[in-house]
Amino acid sequence: MTHDPHSAERQRYRAALAGLPAIPRIVFLLHSLDCLNYEQIAFRIGEDVGAVERHFATALKHLVREIDGPFP
Repeated sequence: MTHDPHSAERQRYRAALAGLPAIPRIVFLLHSLDCLNYEQIAFRIGEDVGAVERHFATALKHLVREIDGPFP
């Protein structure tokens, strides 16, 4: 059995994603995985671009904090 050195990192990433509220998680995934821009995401979720930007920032801060530790 081989050890995947990235499996612990992937598990931390998955756990951090799971800890996000639904809308910030959806916004993050639509932007990061589906490569949609904020305008496209805003149209899909029925919110304005500013709200999408705030949701993405929330998601990013949460993921960095959960994966890398708290901000200084």
